[in-house]
Amino acid sequence: MNINIVVSPLEPSVDALTKLNDDGSYTIFVNNILCEDRARKAILHEVFHIKNNDFNDFHNASLIERMLRESNFLEEELDGINFYYHVI
Repeated sequence: MNINIVVSPLEPSVDALTKLNDDGSYTIFVNNILCEDRARKAILHEVFHIKNNDFNDFHNASLIERMLRESNFLEEELDGINFYYHVI
């Protein structure tokens, strides 16, 4: 799986968001105002959504977010993902 990480200006209330690309890869847009630790957490949060296929899940978004916050998603689960980092 390939994930592009793009650091760019976003609304202050948005830490990160994810887009599924036409080629099956993903792009995670990360707010450029975040410190390194908060950006890393935002990226992990988005990767969790990708790995759980939440983009095709018809559950309530707030339920998915609550389940994510209560999970034990570990960085070790990032094996097999190629990250490409871009700054705008």
